Amino acid sequence: MKYSVIIPSYNKALSLMLTLTAFETQTYSLDQFEVVVVDDGSADDTLERLSRYRPPYQLVPVTLEETAGRSAARNRGVEAASGDYLIFCDPDYLVTPDFVKTHDTYHQLHRNAVVSGVPILFIKAYPHLYPDFSGEEKVAASEVLQASGLWNNDYWQAPDLIEIVTREDILGQTGQLEKVVAPWEPIKGNYREFPTTDVAPWLMAVTRNLSLSKRLFEEVGGFNENFQKHGLEDWELGYRLHLRGCTFVSIEEVVGYHQEHPSFHRSEDSQGENLRIIYQNHGYADPEISLFAILPPSEGMEGYKNTLRILKSWRSSKNASERAAARQVRRTLAHGARLFHLQPDAPEYGALKNGLKPALMAATQIYTQPDAPHKQEQIKAILTQACQSLWPDSVKPTSSRRRRKRSIRKGALRKKGARTWVRSSIGKAAAHARSKAKRRSARSLHVTLRGRRRQRRRSRL
Repeated sequence: MKYSVIIPSYNKALSLMLTLTAFETQTYSLDQFEVVVVDDGSADDTLERLSRYRPPYQLVPVTLEETAGRSAARNRGVEAASGDYLIFCDPDYLVTPDFVKTHDTYHQLHRNAVVSGVPILFIKAYPHLYPDFSGEEKVAASEVLQASGLWNNDYWQAPDLIEIVTREDILGQTGQLEKVVAPWEPIKGNYREFPTTDVAPWLMAVTRNLSLSKRLFEEVGGFNENFQKHGLEDWELGYRLHLRGCTFVSIEEVVGYHQEHPSFHRSEDSQGENLRIIYQNHGYADPEISLFAILPPSEGMEGYKNTLRILKSWRSSKNASERAAARQVRRTLAHGARLFHLQPDAPEYGALKNGLKPALMAATQIYTQPDAPHKQEQIKAILTQACQSLWPDSVKPTSSRRRRKRSIRKGALRKKGARTWVRSSIGKAAAHARSKAKRRSARSLHVTLRGRRRQRRRSRL
């Protein structure tokens, strides 16, 4: 078996079965991949539907008695997998017929790479209309369905779920699916920045559509099962893969659509518990992580990555003032991340974030202007001033740190003086010994000469 598709599912029976149906249409050989479905303690009829389902490919069901979270569910799926490569997929990601084949093509071209579906995996589709859609979600669905002639005004008040794309539509490829797909806008800044690899390439690790070798996954230890809520667990895995030196590649083709569902079904990490887990495991030194506490990618991928680009260029600059500014900002970001980790509700953290975030956004806005005069000087002035006003210790060492440096210097001088004294003492002793030997030699020579003179006088007599 070459590929194992890992799908964790929690109360997503309807969308899951449509996704599993889509795997029946794969152009890749059906005996070369398996689908491992991990039911994460669902309370709906997922298990009943899976027990009746007989697909033409190998289906491996895994059942967890209690809800363990997406990280643990995926790890259990990997343990049951027999493929050499893993493809992580979500139960609400409706794949196209070339889904597995495309992953295989990319892995043949890029050995030992992590292959990601970003940013195209964010394309939305509305195969189902839920009665508990919010007003905003119903408006978005109506705009898509009206454009294809599938909207009915009765849908506004429909009490039951409406199935617009059926299993038969997927198997027969009737074209109904294409009619419920929302327009795609790849030119947006966030979407454009996702596949860039010059800074934070690990943000491409989005498990809605992600593949890598099973060997790489096991080498980095799999998913961190301390993550219980939704969010960051896949990026944290990507960060560890990045630290190991893995390369990340983005799929350019459309290979799936996200089945939109009511947003309240997601157990979002609104309190930042998952981010504190990341800080607990990886510390605050790396700005790619510490920046999450001030300007996270979820609030603007373009601003996040441009901040990292500014710091990267300054850190390797020949200009000493730019290197110093980079150290300032990095220390301030690390301080903000530490405050968030230890006490996110503290006024000190709120003041730092509210003061630094606007400065970062202003700096990145200048950074994106190609014709801005004295661009680097403007950016440096904005960020330096913000760091100095928010956390002066980011500019100069604390008094205790200065005292420690002075004591180190004094100690070094004392050691140097001691070495000099030893060398001088040895030199003096050696010189004294030499002079003493010379005096002895001179006395013995004098005695010898005096004795010879006496002998000559006696011989004359």
